[in-house]
Amino acid sequence: MSKAPTTNALTRAPSRPLYPDEKALQRSKSRASTTTEFDGQDPLAPYPGGDLDEVDEEDDGHGVAVADKSRREPDPESAKTELKESNSASTAVEEPAAKVVYEKVKLKGWLNLVGAILANMLCFGMTQSFATFQQYYSKNELSHVSGSTISWIGAIQFAFCPMFGCVSGPLFDAGYLRHLILISGFLYVFCLMMASLSTQYYQLLLSHGFGVGLAMGLVFAPSVATLSHHFANTRFRILAYGTQASGSAVAGIFFPAMLNHLLPRYGFAWAMRILGFTVLGFFVVIFFTLSTTVPPRKKIAVLSFSVCKSVHSLTVARPVQNRAYCLYVAGVCLVSLTLFNPLTFGVTYAVHMGVPFETASYAPAINNGVSIIGRIIPLIAAQKVGPINILGVFAIGTGVLQLLWTLAKSTAGIMTYDAVYGIIAGGYAAAINPGAASFAPQTNQSGLYLGMCFFMSSFFWLVGTPISAALIDKNPTYLGASMFGGSVCVLGGISIMLCTIWRRRQLGTPWV
Repeated sequence: MSKAPTTNALTRAPSRPLYPDEKALQRSKSRASTTTEFDGQDPLAPYPGGDLDEVDEEDDGHGVAVADKSRREPDPESAKTELKESNSASTAVEEPAAKVVYEKVKLKGWLNLVGAILANMLCFGMTQSFATFQQYYSKNELSHVSGSTISWIGAIQFAFCPMFGCVSGPLFDAGYLRHLILISGFLYVFCLMMASLSTQYYQLLLSHGFGVGLAMGLVFAPSVATLSHHFANTRFRILAYGTQASGSAVAGIFFPAMLNHLLPRYGFAWAMRILGFTVLGFFVVIFFTLSTTVPPRKKIAVLSFSVCKSVHSLTVARPVQNRAYCLYVAGVCLVSLTLFNPLTFGVTYAVHMGVPFETASYAPAINNGVSIIGRIIPLIAAQKVGPINILGVFAIGTGVLQLLWTLAKSTAGIMTYDAVYGIIAGGYAAAINPGAASFAPQTNQSGLYLGMCFFMSSFFWLVGTPISAALIDKNPTYLGASMFGGSVCVLGGISIMLCTIWRRRQLGTPWV
């Protein structure tokens, strides 16, 4: 290397352009490649520690210093590169965003939606109709049994329906949809027929509680998961989930009306048999309408908690982020504790406040009827903003309304409260399924993610009603149940809101 040039401290930078001629500039670039190792700076910058006012008398352009540092011009080659990048960036901004192309829903998909609605009517729709059986059992076959003990029949149904999703969901992903429908249909009808012959509590608990609940659990998660096969890439995806969820609200009106007509005229035995034949007809339609569109998974992951593991411990085939899904499930579990308190105890609360029983008995029908609005219309907005965002809002809404439950004292106030709560709770119930299914990295894994969410929340469904009943027994003013239910739902809503933060980071979009 050549000897470093001497510097005259008294020499000032002349008033001239920043860089010398082109030849000197080329020499400076060649020197930059050899000096970068020791100075680590821009090759056209002054030497480290040098004064901006000092310049080499014999400098070849490398150590040029100027009085005003801000007047240095960029390297021509760098300027060209930056100009190209700027032009490409501006071109990318100016180009219109790619238009989202939705697939058309085939007739097979619409028929599948009909089957999913009927399946939901036989699952959560039947559990929401248990109040009719509760009232009949307490006055007839099980008049010697306490009401809280009888309620365990319905509580077991309510818990088993989502609990066995951890089994039926993965089996659905593996291609066993038809087998699940056949087994569920046979078990459902058989248990109703056995219940028609039952006269003891343990008999009704086994047939109407465990048996029917197991049958519900085998068909519910698969029926929901089929929607992701037919509506995943369509503009009706979330709306399809809301329409399917409305089946339970329709059943909450249909089955009580049917039973109230049959029980006084034909007795319990024949009412249960007619109900069994009705369920059989539903299952025939379900068998021929539910279908899949993607190949089944080769691996069956029954009761797989891997959905909650970190992404770093999973294979590429299952790219799941644990925080968002765990927060989502935690929120759903908390809300599941007390979501249906105003529906389950709505009649008894109205009677406690002095509303005639004949009028109070319409409260569940009002709640279920208006919940159809909440299960469909809000999900139209969810098509744009995302189901998890909608779920968090409705979860907090149910909590706030439960905190205000005891403020409804008059007949008009109670009926208005039931209607408003039905809309909010219906919107929440409809958004659970599309939110859980959205975590599945592949369509043929939707059953797994739905099933595990249902399984973990089922234990909260099971104990929620007895806890609230105990609070009501201790404080008949319903204030304790109101405060407990509202607080739990608000906490669940906060957990779901935190889930949206993590999910937005994962997907890079606020619409989750």
